[in-house]
Amino acid sequence: MTQVFTGFALAERIQAGTRAMVGRLGRAPVCVTLLDPANGAAAAYLARQSAMAASAGVRISASDWGNDPAARLAAYAADPAVDAVAALFPLPHGLTPQAVAALVGAEKDVDGQHPTHAGGLLLGDGTTRPPATAQAALLCAREILGDLRGADLTLVGASRLIGRPLAMLLTDAGATVTLCHAETRDLATHTRRADLIVTAAGVKGLIGRDHVAPGGRVLDLAVIPTAAGLVGDADRAALDSHAALVSAVPDGVGPVTTACLIANIAKAARG
Repeated sequence: MTQVFTGFALAERIQAGTRAMVGRLGRAPVCVTLLDPANGAAAAYLARQSAMAASAGVRISASDWGNDPAARLAAYAADPAVDAVAALFPLPHGLTPQAVAALVGAEKDVDGQHPTHAGGLLLGDGTTRPPATAQAALLCAREILGDLRGADLTLVGASRLIGRPLAMLLTDAGATVTLCHAETRDLATHTRRADLIVTAAGVKGLIGRDHVAPGGRVLDLAVIPTAAGLVGDADRAALDSHAALVSAVPDGVGPVTTACLIANIAKAARG
């Protein structure tokens, strides 16, 4: 029987730490999140984020992009009443996550895209704020495998938001990391030998039975909308009773990612 991993218990432990941080701060940290309010999926996601943040004593306020998105970002970055600024996809035309981070500044960047945070992660200084999904994947990997020193992990997807920063975090944790991407030849060769496959390619059904050794484990970070609901990279039907563990989508890494983002907001308020 294949175990389905969910992140709710782990997320609650992170939330408990955030509540303690907020208690020491003595006030509610404030994050302004910019989004297109006409995008129903983004608005629903922000509503879930806001509810979870409130339970930790953190306040997330929604803002649209206005007529001049760059100016709006700069205004929130300069507002002393705002501790953190975040942005939800899709971004306005011409803006990238890195451009958003540059306008927001390192102190208020909670998405880990500012060069200060990205550079600190690369240098392994231990003081940076990595992207929330990468943090969450590291914590979930520890939850699944325990001590990561010497473990073989294969990452599928080399994005700047997840794959690359996660490779650094896992390396610092002592894991042996194989980073696969669109140009990788014979993906199954790399995934079948892994103690844990971490996939974030955004390709429905990419990881099938041939990619996973009997008793293998898959941590699925992808969230892909379909007519039947949200799915990930892993072909759950093909892996049932073959893999030892497959994470739920979106309830595997998803709750942990949100908890890590809320913790980043509290850290930004703490300074």
